[in-house]
Amino acid sequence: MTNFLLNTSIENIKGVGPKVKIQLEKIGIETIQDALFYLPKSYENRTKITKISDVEPGNAYQIEGEILESKIYYPGRRAFYAKITDGTGFIQIRLFFFSNPQANAFIKGLKIRIYGVVRNTGNKLEVFHPSYKIFTSNQRPPLDNTLTPIYSVGSSKISQFRLRNIIKNCINKIPNEDSSEKKIDDVFYKNNISKLSIKESLQIIHSPSIKDEILKIKNFSHPAQKRLIVEELLTNLIGVKISTKRIDKLISPKIIKSEASLEEFKKNLPFQMTKAQVSVIDEITNDLNQIKPMRRLVQGDVGSGKTVVAAAAMLSVAKSNFQSVLLCPTEVLAEQHFKNFSQWMKNEKIEMNLLTGKTKKKEWEKINEGLISGKTKILIGTHSVFQKRVSLNNLALVVVDEQQRFGVKQRFEILQKTSQNLMPHQLFMTATPIPRTLAMTMFADLSVSKIDEMPPGRNPVLTSVMSNTKRDELIERLEVICKNGNQAFWLCTMIEESENLDVQTAESSKKWLEEKSNDLKVGLVHSKLTKNQKDKAINEFREGTIDVLVCTTVIEVGMDVPNASLMIIENAERLGLSQLHQLRGRVGRGPDMQAHCILLYEGELGETAEARMSAMKETNDGFKISEIDLEIRGSGEILGTKQSGGMELKIADLIRDAQFLDKSEKLARELKDRPELVDLLMSRWIGKKEDLIAAQ
Repeated sequence: MTNFLLNTSIENIKGVGPKVKIQLEKIGIETIQDALFYLPKSYENRTKITKISDVEPGNAYQIEGEILESKIYYPGRRAFYAKITDGTGFIQIRLFFFSNPQANAFIKGLKIRIYGVVRNTGNKLEVFHPSYKIFTSNQRPPLDNTLTPIYSVGSSKISQFRLRNIIKNCINKIPNEDSSEKKIDDVFYKNNISKLSIKESLQIIHSPSIKDEILKIKNFSHPAQKRLIVEELLTNLIGVKISTKRIDKLISPKIIKSEASLEEFKKNLPFQMTKAQVSVIDEITNDLNQIKPMRRLVQGDVGSGKTVVAAAAMLSVAKSNFQSVLLCPTEVLAEQHFKNFSQWMKNEKIEMNLLTGKTKKKEWEKINEGLISGKTKILIGTHSVFQKRVSLNNLALVVVDEQQRFGVKQRFEILQKTSQNLMPHQLFMTATPIPRTLAMTMFADLSVSKIDEMPPGRNPVLTSVMSNTKRDELIERLEVICKNGNQAFWLCTMIEESENLDVQTAESSKKWLEEKSNDLKVGLVHSKLTKNQKDKAINEFREGTIDVLVCTTVIEVGMDVPNASLMIIENAERLGLSQLHQLRGRVGRGPDMQAHCILLYEGELGETAEARMSAMKETNDGFKISEIDLEIRGSGEILGTKQSGGMELKIADLIRDAQFLDKSEKLARELKDRPELVDLLMSRWIGKKEDLIAAQ
């Protein structure tokens, strides 16, 4: 694409005003090119109507029929029900979140067209929260003539309809002829990878015609997808080579290993370290003792003790009179780490600070003074650390907790905080095991350490699966657990990727628990609450004044309450296996505690969901869990690399597309002496290539 497309702001596109521009920026779309390469995560087929008699539970369909009846009812919680028929059968619609005018629009005798996943509940076909249009017989809306792309919208408030139109307008801006693009197209054609141009590929991917092979589109095996998959893998391989060469030329501060300090640190801990933790600390401190930049990934299951390993490394850096930063994906996790670090290092004269989005201006100014002067040796924080106004005097180590949640761009920004011509050492931590192929392709020369041993006294969490129709039975169990002095999480997951519905579900569940139970004290945490409201609920739960904490996945990372012995997850079938395992790991953290996790599901379990549930029941081993999840979902989903910042995978998947790695490697060798083409590829798949890649 021409420089025009590379650099032109998205606000020049029809339909993008100031407010929409802000929402687009939240999902990483700032230029026309960003929009073109913001690829669909899935597709809906609204080109045809399926007879009710032909549907199979577990699949999505577009169905049209007549409204027979509708009503509001209370099956434990307020819900709306409608029954429709097309003459071949009957199907029900169920809404949990609706307004009265919305319900009143379902008038008997009117026609309705719905789209959604069909479930089998009690021998009845049912669709929860479908998209729909109500119309009269003479107002029948036309069918779509292309597959409908579905995009990830994250925390933005932009609708799928508007996003589709904006991207369509961007596609219309692609010139028919561009010399640089033609050169890349020729490379792909010559190597028998694709006869499609980049423009043709993007047009097909964003708006597949019903004439295209729908099955191939859905399986990511269409020639247009293949073209972009190989191109993305190729670009990442080139990036890795650039990264490795650049890092090899840099030096990092040499951190003197103090055996005495580390032994004193271990002695003052309120628990005994495992052999695995001690071994990993040795590996890290040996790396820090070199001028070659450390780039090490520590993999450890939920609750294996990665945090104390990071603390030991940061202590070593502080003792050498350098600074270190610990980056956390959530405020809850940052606050928890700060509390733990303060306790573990209470006998050390080391100044450390906590910096999050809620840090007051005066407090921040004081913290920054300590950072500039070098007095503050340890900084723990969230993305707030990336602010330009945050300055560090002599940064030597960056620790990234739950590394899959931080994009490359964010990690690069923190690396620019050092005032010296030195590359900080980098330590990444994750509870999600990363396959070797992915580590090689995405993280260059990353060294890997494993904490493959759990702390003594930690019992496996017993997991069971239960239909949501039996949720009333849980009340008595909750009351018994809480009377015995323990606590419980009640987790509400997202429905159809809607944050608003997620919140409504949590609020509805809290109300239901309070109505059904005798004297349970129920708290609530979700994304729409203020920071003060969330902090109050979390603190009360930690202190034991709340029995059950109803929450959303905000607690997935960083909620450590040793007294919590029960985790109940609603709509567990909607979550990935690794995420379920992360959530389960929030309970059973007290010594010699027997904890339980109950997975509630709605309707009839599909094949994939059933495989996840079975794996959760069979094992507590995070590495086994991850292997199974890789088979089910692929690497991009597990690592959070699809549609997220930095060195992302927008369409490629290293498990699914492993067959293309050899071809991508061959193309990388062919393009090594063609910098103009490399620059073009880098700009659309990665960004500011060398800076971002060096920071990954």
